[in-house]
Amino acid sequence: MHSALRRFAALFVLATPIALSGATSGAASMRATLLRQARTLTTSPLPTARVEDERAESAVVLVVLDGVRWQEVFGGVDRTLARRHGVSPSSWPNPADLMPNLHRLVDAEGLAIGAPGHGAEITASGPQFISMPGYIEIFAGRPDLGCFRNDCVPAPMRTIADEVRDSGDTRDVALVTSWPNIARAASTEPGFVLTAGRKLVDREDVLRADESTASMLDQGAHAPSFPGWGDYRPDAFTGRLALRRLAVSRPRFLFVGLGDADEYAHRNDYAGYLKAVHASDTFLGDLTTLLRSMGARGRHTTVLVTADHGRARNFIDHGPQFPESGRVWLVAAGADVADRGLVAASRHTLSDVAPTIRALLGIGSGSANVDSGERASSPIPEIVAER
Repeated sequence: MHSALRRFAALFVLATPIALSGATSGAASMRATLLRQARTLTTSPLPTARVEDERAESAVVLVVLDGVRWQEVFGGVDRTLARRHGVSPSSWPNPADLMPNLHRLVDAEGLAIGAPGHGAEITASGPQFISMPGYIEIFAGRPDLGCFRNDCVPAPMRTIADEVRDSGDTRDVALVTSWPNIARAASTEPGFVLTAGRKLVDREDVLRADESTASMLDQGAHAPSFPGWGDYRPDAFTGRLALRRLAVSRPRFLFVGLGDADEYAHRNDYAGYLKAVHASDTFLGDLTTLLRSMGARGRHTTVLVTADHGRARNFIDHGPQFPESGRVWLVAAGADVADRGLVAASRHTLSDVAPTIRALLGIGSGSANVDSGERASSPIPEIVAER
């Protein structure tokens, strides 16, 4: 395109003396000026070219809020639970007060799937409805029917983290989580930056090359695990590490796992659960602010927010004996998201998250990981528009 325009400019200049013959003595000066302009003629990329250039910046940040119920996301404080636990419902009178940043994402440039009264539910495939099977399903794009416990060894399956890594290099992927077990669901051979819980780290040399990250790692490693147990790292440290990693390396796929809400729920602490949900939303606000400072990469980063499972009606539990705990929710936001608002979606499961990320990043069909008789996962059309 640029070479054609330069040829046109040259022809225009060569024709100039004919057009100016018989003109005043300023013609020579004008011809010289036009020659100089022809030599420096440049063109701006066409709008479609600019769009394609920006699309090359596509990235995804997937945030999973462990065990956060759809009831609070779409309905705010549960008044029955609030009364039972001595919590004032007026603390967060509506869902936009409890999670203002999440709802701003939906209102401004996103959508929500799984809201009551808006189409079919989105669920974990189950039948376990506990964390490890939920995370395996999210990463692999299919459930692992052989995983019945949170300490199970996942079946050998390629994950979306593996696919993004192999489509580029190890710098394209980062995983930052509070619960260390998520690392096993993400990849059997990661090779990418990973910090899960207080102690589990992969590519530590890369992380510690940044002084701020090194300090955050040390602080998280020495922090008490409460509200979790063992090597669990509280969300406050995980969130700061995730934001720093995004700012420093701009991975194409960043996974962030926040778990304080689930930990408080298992303690039957509804007040603590609500505060953890609100703190997770503060992280989403900080994430949005950071993305706005990142130019084309920020504009074309799709933020996905979901949960690995829901909760039983008694709030404290979830699992196969509580089928209602399979219901989850999903929010997607960003310039590349197709629909807007509370969408009346068709039925989806957590298996559809990985192919949706694959489509957003344009990395091909990948490995389907589907056995005979299983429901085939596919990109969520309400999120992924035709490119």
